[in-house]
Amino acid sequence: MVMRGVDLITAAIARINEHARAVKQQDALHPMSRTVYLILFVWCMAWISVFALSDFIVGQSALYSSFGSICLIAGCGALARRYGHARIALFLEACSVPAIAAALSGGTIIMLASISSHFVDPQLIGIDAALGFDWRAIFRFYLAYPGIVPLSEAVYSSFQPQFLLLPVALCVWRPELLWTYITAYVFSLLLAAAIFPFAAAEGPYVYYGIPQGVMPSVGDDWPWQWYQGKWISQLQNGEIRDLSRIWPGLIQFPSFHSAAAVLFIWATHGIRLLRWPGLLLNIGVILSTFISGAHYLSDVLAGCSVAILSIWAANRMTALRIRQTKHQLNQPPKSSPAYLGA
Repeated sequence: MVMRGVDLITAAIARINEHARAVKQQDALHPMSRTVYLILFVWCMAWISVFALSDFIVGQSALYSSFGSICLIAGCGALARRYGHARIALFLEACSVPAIAAALSGGTIIMLASISSHFVDPQLIGIDAALGFDWRAIFRFYLAYPGIVPLSEAVYSSFQPQFLLLPVALCVWRPELLWTYITAYVFSLLLAAAIFPFAAAEGPYVYYGIPQGVMPSVGDDWPWQWYQGKWISQLQNGEIRDLSRIWPGLIQFPSFHSAAAVLFIWATHGIRLLRWPGLLLNIGVILSTFISGAHYLSDVLAGCSVAILSIWAANRMTALRIRQTKHQLNQPPKSSPAYLGA
């Protein structure tokens, strides 16, 4: 029985090898993906180097296995493209590459929090005041109409399913846009992580002395809105070194929920079925960041600006890559008469 199983496995491997030799091998990476993969590789190497040389640890082994799994899925995508299965490759990359970038960003932000500047809540509130905005007015509005809170929490939490499902939707309906979207998403993560250490903040709930429980439903599952400043201080003092304790992140300025909402609006605009639902849902995400996400107006505006800049840069890179590809296709082969002087 065992020998029969071994023979079946051997025959299957032989058939796979025969098929691989018969298929014309192609580039493992999509032409539009090379910049993203280069960024992620350099980012990962830098992250590992800092992690190895510091006293940070990751106490939850599940984080290692999860990161390894999504990297394996991305590798399978490259392998699928190598052997001519472009649509399968695109699907696997859509499921894995944004998650790899998000994981690297989460760890990077926590590490950078340990060297961040003093809290800048007064400065952020000053910017809001100059724009005629008072966070406490929205807070009082929510208190007056508590039925809004569960809706706000649900809309704010839609970030996660959108983050997971939108790349798949692009893969199905707008595959030509997928890598431009992923490029913009990676750029947004990089910009947010680079800006964050210079504008660390405790958040309006702590700054205004609003205790947990005053706003019902907010922070019931994980009340990070009241602990963000404390965790940053503990990282700065060396009291926290296990990244898994605060893995979801500490970023306040710029608001990445707002940045992601702008990216989602832009990406869903190209899908007729999702255009209006995506617009309305993500306007709601931006509005919900004030109370459910504990953000100042300056955080939200900065997040939207990060997304717009990233979209612009990603579109420019895509246009440049398309021009380069067309130029290469228009070049005669080196053995043609044009290269032989005929």
